[in-house]
Amino acid sequence: MTKPTDLFIQFREQLYSCFTQRADALFDLMDALMQSEHIASPVALSQLPAFRRKYSSVYDGLSEGRLDEAAAQKLLIASVPSTAQTISGYEVHVVDATSVYRPEAETLSDRVLLKSEASEPARPGQAYSMLARAVQEGSSWVAPEAVQRIGSAQTASQVAGDQVRVLAKQNTQRKVVVGDSGYANAVFLAVFVLLQHVVALVRLRSNQTLYGAPPPYIGHWRPKKHGPCFKVSNPGWTADQVCTIELLGQRVTLSAWYNLHFKKLATLSGLVLRVVFLRSDGTSRYKRPLVLFWTGPQDVPLVDVCRMYLWRFVIEHFFRFLKQHLGLTSARLTDLPATQLWVWLCVLAYTQLVLAAPCVTGIVPPWQHRNPSVGLPFIDTPRQVQRALPTLLGTIGTPAASPGPAGKSPGRSRDFHPKPRPRYCIIVKSKKQCKTSSQLNL
Repeated sequence: MTKPTDLFIQFREQLYSCFTQRADALFDLMDALMQSEHIASPVALSQLPAFRRKYSSVYDGLSEGRLDEAAAQKLLIASVPSTAQTISGYEVHVVDATSVYRPEAETLSDRVLLKSEASEPARPGQAYSMLARAVQEGSSWVAPEAVQRIGSAQTASQVAGDQVRVLAKQNTQRKVVVGDSGYANAVFLAVFVLLQHVVALVRLRSNQTLYGAPPPYIGHWRPKKHGPCFKVSNPGWTADQVCTIELLGQRVTLSAWYNLHFKKLATLSGLVLRVVFLRSDGTSRYKRPLVLFWTGPQDVPLVDVCRMYLWRFVIEHFFRFLKQHLGLTSARLTDLPATQLWVWLCVLAYTQLVLAAPCVTGIVPPWQHRNPSVGLPFIDTPRQVQRALPTLLGTIGTPAASPGPAGKSPGRSRDFHPKPRPRYCIIVKSKKQCKTSSQLNL
């Protein structure tokens, strides 16, 4: 059996070969990124010992460096820890999108007006779709598997569907892809019609309507595709199965209805599961119940389907860690390829924390407590592993070459006058005309 440290070293060597240009500078930048406690900007990482080059190599590496994203994604999928847990024999994969707001970057192309919370106005920026494998219940660890920018001509459901197709080609192990209510549509779920070993589990909005099986064909006109109407807010149907269980220390009532489908996707039928968390007096704990749509086999226990969706929240911890501790939103780059490369560096840095977790003993401050799940592979949090990472990297070294001597750049010529960079308007994903920054009061 290969030791965890050997797997970590092997991953770093394979990752180094994925950089096709400026590999040494980018690898040093990624090592500095993993060891920094606070990331104010990419150039600030040049002051750390892990970055062995001058500060000018930071932006030179981001602007001129290149990463083979297809090879990097294959490496991510192949590097998922073998100890990752399953539920009812299904690998749990989570898909979601995160926003990187850039309201001031007028020279950054393909910015869109992104949706935000209902209490906040929409802001321009870029969104990234990420697919990750849930690693261990009771922890915040995930194993990233895919990252892709959502362009102005795409939707989150379309990009997530492409990522699921790539995931399905890896092996024949049973998988479930979990998404929130933004993926409860025919665009995303149509991917699962032809997939044999991959199923979907999404949350339904309270105003959605599904349909039952059509009535038997009586030989007149075209056969019907839809049966009786099923409203999520008020089903009005007797549930096919009802049970009350204990889940996460709470009493939960599960109600299931079988063989339902969306209006625009009659070829994919599934199970609708209504989850109601109860107080001690038997009343509902929340204003609205949790309603899920499951496209897998109906013999999977309802409690396991509920556990699969509740495990989805680990990707929110993943996004927060990328933004707070790995500088996902700290780069103010105006070049689109450099911006995407920075996002990839953040995701690859987190993946190395996942592989390094079994190799180190996390540093826990005296005012914090260690995870009580002693004996499991991931007992430390990502931040605790990040604090212990400099010792491990100092022991195993780096595949990047040491910087060599370089002469002094002649700089710009006297008669050189750079042209102003083009400004791009903010793209609104609707039929309305695109508005400029001044019209959007930015």
